[in-house]
Amino acid sequence: MTTQSTRRSLLALTLASGLVSLPAHAQEPPKSRAGLDYVGVQGMALQYRKVGGLPEGRGWLSAGTLVLGSNISDLFHVEVRAGAGLNDAEIERTLKVNMDWFASWYMGMHYSMTDFSNVYAQVGFSHITGNAEIKEVSTAEEEDIPPSYSNLDKDFPSSSFAFSWLAGIDLKVVDNTYLVLEGGRLFEDTDSSASGYQFNGGVRYEF
Repeated sequence: MTTQSTRRSLLALTLASGLVSLPAHAQEPPKSRAGLDYVGVQGMALQYRKVGGLPEGRGWLSAGTLVLGSNISDLFHVEVRAGAGLNDAEIERTLKVNMDWFASWYMGMHYSMTDFSNVYAQVGFSHITGNAEIKEVSTAEEEDIPPSYSNLDKDFPSSSFAFSWLAGIDLKVVDNTYLVLEGGRLFEDTDSSASGYQFNGGVRYEF
């Protein structure tokens, strides 16, 4: 066998070995997160919808959130969240809505797609404390204020607890640290049919 033939044989053997090993690496199961606790910090964009029961009753508010949770198995997790509003939401230029603070409890299911990403969905309950206030307007503009807004000139939302849900994905950036993106509903006010939808982004650290 010539030297050139020998090199070709070795190259073919090396390529074949690499191709055989690729599926084995691709099929390696993701590392288990069962038993790991986690803490996270997030920024929230909260969109108010149907404030006063009106389709045009919309506005945006920013908030900060602290997350504490635990992966109780390879599929399930529980967590609590607490946060506060950072600014006011303006609704139709006549109503100002703010959120003093909120607290949420969730139980959810997660699935590891790879060893560096995770998708999840969770449901729970939230308590939100805030208020709505009619802005100072001219006498002529007072006629444009919907009556349903005047009825909200007090604590808002008026219901104490609300059903919440979230869906999201996390991506590993360094060991045990993940970038988190998620969206869902924070609350729906049973008295006024108004709701708040949350869009969150932040980091999570597992330990």
